[in-house]
Amino acid sequence: MVKFKSMESEYFPLRGKVLVVEDDSIVGKWISTQLKAKDLEVTWVSTLEAARAELEKDSYHALIVDIYLSKSGRREGLELVREVEEKGIPVLVMSSHADLKIAKEALNRGAVGLLEKPFEAEELVKALNKAWLEPKGLGAAVDRFLDAHQLTPKEREITRLLLKGLSNKEIANVADTTEPTVKFYVSTIYDKCAVKSRTELFNTIFPT
Repeated sequence: MVKFKSMESEYFPLRGKVLVVEDDSIVGKWISTQLKAKDLEVTWVSTLEAARAELEKDSYHALIVDIYLSKSGRREGLELVREVEEKGIPVLVMSSHADLKIAKEALNRGAVGLLEKPFEAEELVKALNKAWLEPKGLGAAVDRFLDAHQLTPKEREITRLLLKGLSNKEIANVADTTEPTVKFYVSTIYDKCAVKSRTELFNTIFPT
């Protein structure tokens, strides 16, 4: 049985949809539980066919897929990487140590990150956050939105922290400023973006 440590505190966007494709039920359920605990929407499937069906009927912000999805030895995960890469969805691939050469091939085919089994919860968090900052991830949508609304560098920084779910007090600490100043920036950002709340801001950038 694979053992994992508990997930430490990390920041995620207010909402995100992740598709996990893993034939090992222990690993699949563990990943789902960890990400759901961070208020992410997670769907776990165990086969290539089920993954394709999910991608056809719903939109996802990230995909986490194992290289091998059956005992046949067929690299089904690689097939999915090729297909999803064309949709612009950031893909993290999972692999055992013996499969690292194949996993690197997946990176060359468009995957944005690699999780070597067995991995810890902290590694999962960091890899997913990094994937979302890739050009194919959530970061691209944020950049386009910020450019379109002509936000200043400081407003852009505050907006990114808002999207990560930080409170005004937490933003003040991270941005090395005061809470009243953060409130002023948030109000200005809302006016420029024609929104009234963080949730509306997120929904505007990432419409469902």
